[in-house]
Amino acid sequence: MGLEKIMYGAAIFSTIAFVILNVTGNTELIENESWAIEETCLSSHSSDISHTHSNLAIFIDGAELIPQNIGIQDESCPNGMRGIHTHDDTGKLHIETPSQIEAPIGAFFNIWGEVFNSEQILGNVADSDYEIVMYVNGDINNEFENYVMSDNDDIEIYYRQK
Repeated sequence: MGLEKIMYGAAIFSTIAFVILNVTGNTELIENESWAIEETCLSSHSSDISHTHSNLAIFIDGAELIPQNIGIQDESCPNGMRGIHTHDDTGKLHIETPSQIEAPIGAFFNIWGEVFNSEQILGNVADSDYEIVMYVNGDINNEFENYVMSDNDDIEIYYRQK
């Protein structure tokens, strides 16, 4: 009899939590997966590392947002640089690793502590009025967070009205 009450209580709790999340539109459960490059922490620039660059521009309702100093001396790498990082507000992503490691754009957002996927960017959620569109080198790209960056990519991400 006790196990039945516990199971019944768990079912009720799960149902209530599901309803609350759906009614409030809480999207914190929408997260990215993690990638190996996120674990990279380099203490300095050196000639024996793989070093490439991509350019990133983010537009939220027409306003450009360019992150700076992301992945530099952060909690996970207090004395160095993460595998993908920025130095300034130009949008230049530095992809630096001890060996060739894939660098999905989603890993950069994870390093930044932000969510980016086909449904959400920087807390902005796609819905019936808004969409998230990503261009890579001028072409629409639907890989979103899974897109593996190449040297000299130009990546533009838009959160905009449909």
